[in-house]
Amino acid sequence: MIFSSGRHLKLFIILSVAAAALIAISSRIMLVRVEQESMLPTLRSRQLLLVIRNKELIQPGDIAVFRSPVDGLLTVKRCILEGGMIPEVNHGMLETPWGRWYVSESQWEKLDTTAPLPDNVFFMVGDNQFQSLDSRSYGPVPAKNMVGRVWRPSYRKSHG
Repeated sequence: MIFSSGRHLKLFIILSVAAAALIAISSRIMLVRVEQESMLPTLRSRQLLLVIRNKELIQPGDIAVFRSPVDGLLTVKRCILEGGMIPEVNHGMLETPWGRWYVSESQWEKLDTTAPLPDNVFFMVGDNQFQSLDSRSYGPVPAKNMVGRVWRPSYRKSHG
């Protein structure tokens, strides 16, 4: 490629660097649109979310995006337990530092409260607990299904 002036070369270099940066950033972030009300009041239906694509960043208390083990669709829920943690159920409520979630009798029977969750899994729940299909029904989500953590300027790790 021949440039007629140094100015064209500088412009080419600037545009090349900008394009490379955009490609690098787009592989690390993504936009996701909330499609249901399972995360109310924290997230609203049709709200856009910026997701940092790095499953290593996900910790209990975070809101994260993953592929549902039920239908493979992108899903937004709160992580409340990870592998190695023991679920605690008291009087029909799954209790964590990030809130309390009702568990039905059939859900409780499936939840082993005597042993830690297996490594490389996350227990994901909706903040709108009575309108959420989540880990209480389908079990822990394998780490391989996790996409990334939701980034929010006013990000809070507490629930309730």
